[in-house]
Amino acid sequence: MKDWRALLDWTGILGIGVIAIGLVVGSAFTGWTAVPLSMLATGLALLVAWGITHRQEVGVFLGLRSTQTNANILVAVAAMAVILVLVNVVAVRYDLRLDLTEEGLFTLSPQTRQLVQGLVQPVKVWVVTTAPDPNLREQLERYRRLNPNRFQFEFVDPNRDPLTIQRLQVTQNNTLVVEAGESRQQLPQPPAPDLESKLTPVLSKVVNRGELLAYFVQGHGEVGLEAREGTPTLAQAAAALGQEGYRVEPLNLVQSGIPEDANVLVLAGPQRALFPGEVEKLQDYLAEGGRLLLLIGPRVDAGLDPLLEEWGVVLGDDIILEASSISQLLGTGPAVALVTDYGDHPITAPLAAQRLMTLFPLARSVETQAREGIQATPLLRTGPQSWGETSPELERGPLQFDPEQDKPGPLTLGVALTRRLDADPEQGSGSRQEARLVVIGNVNFALNGNLRQQGNRDLFLNTLNWLTEQTEQISIRPKSITDRRLTLTGQNFRWLVLGSTVLLPLAALGSGAALWWQRR
Repeated sequence: MKDWRALLDWTGILGIGVIAIGLVVGSAFTGWTAVPLSMLATGLALLVAWGITHRQEVGVFLGLRSTQTNANILVAVAAMAVILVLVNVVAVRYDLRLDLTEEGLFTLSPQTRQLVQGLVQPVKVWVVTTAPDPNLREQLERYRRLNPNRFQFEFVDPNRDPLTIQRLQVTQNNTLVVEAGESRQQLPQPPAPDLESKLTPVLSKVVNRGELLAYFVQGHGEVGLEAREGTPTLAQAAAALGQEGYRVEPLNLVQSGIPEDANVLVLAGPQRALFPGEVEKLQDYLAEGGRLLLLIGPRVDAGLDPLLEEWGVVLGDDIILEASSISQLLGTGPAVALVTDYGDHPITAPLAAQRLMTLFPLARSVETQAREGIQATPLLRTGPQSWGETSPELERGPLQFDPEQDKPGPLTLGVALTRRLDADPEQGSGSRQEARLVVIGNVNFALNGNLRQQGNRDLFLNTLNWLTEQTEQISIRPKSITDRRLTLTGQNFRWLVLGSTVLLPLAALGSGAALWWQRR
């Protein structure tokens, strides 16, 4: 009997050991299969057996004050553990994050969310690198969570998986490959905060469509497409179009006609009038369902009167001036028109939803007249504290509103127009059903330096995408990191060193000495 009693004395310790082994095996090795579960059941049975045979000792132990105190502590610790587990479960299931960066660098833009959630075919991003970046992995995981069934990513070490590297045709380390079906495109691996601004345009180009052609009319003093030192150009706008999947080409209407492969024409800031023959080519192009963007600044006669008259567009002979408190707060000056009021149109709907402002230095008003078969929608409207200045000599006198000559605000400076085409049975179903025209009384908003201000870039790109019917591309694009640097002069640096190494320690010693003197 004593032998059985001595054996039962060890069942408690043995049961605890078996339970511990079962927990380790189940959590770290085999998972919760039959083996660890049976070990847990066996250990629990041993503990129960020990408790039954040691009822008196258990009763005395439970009656101790220290036992009750320790039990309360154990229950509190267990409750805290359960709360932490539940918090982690909720955090994993519901990805709630707070992005405190000014540009929202760690929050996916509406364009990215719209693109990834609307994927119709599987897409995979291969990250070819020998040193995986955990921040980059986290950014890609945000993409994957938007559409786990269609978007996947994988890190590949070129030294360990040369066959995959050969299939992807990658020749350099730290390269991203976006693959969708037979379409594939590479890009250098960007820093994690810049991933969205680099990856989303490539992803859009791979999954949405092939290359579109945007022709910019030249030969009348229009703004150039290439970067030139000291000269405002559309180089940044052309680069942004390239990221959207467009190929930008110049076009001289005197030397050639409008190419058949033109998806859209842009006339940006002409300084001289077009020849009548050129205007006729534009009219014929629109009559066949063409797409045209006119960016015409103030005090310029572009010779487009026949075309504008046909479409019911009137360019104001004025310069929009701004006298609102917002203009004074931003310090932009009265000649920069500010727009926060947008028309009900796909081009400006994302801007209105995000409450983005657009800025137009030296703009003119644009009005419309009713024309049969043409639907006109105002896009951009200034505030009530703006007006259209008609005086030809702005530099000489004070800028004041003249009710007898000037146009009171709010003023429209951009319109979108459509015209349905007569159905032609000889043309296929894929032919265009309508012509589209957008007229904006300003070109400066799209120039280098102004394009990245507020919503200007999104307005320009959304306009081109609406003209070419790329509705899935109309959105607010990812933001890039703003370069912020603290520049110190030699004197500033010396004061910084003096303050941190001498003045602050002396202040601490002085305050300590003062407290000691008071308590002495």
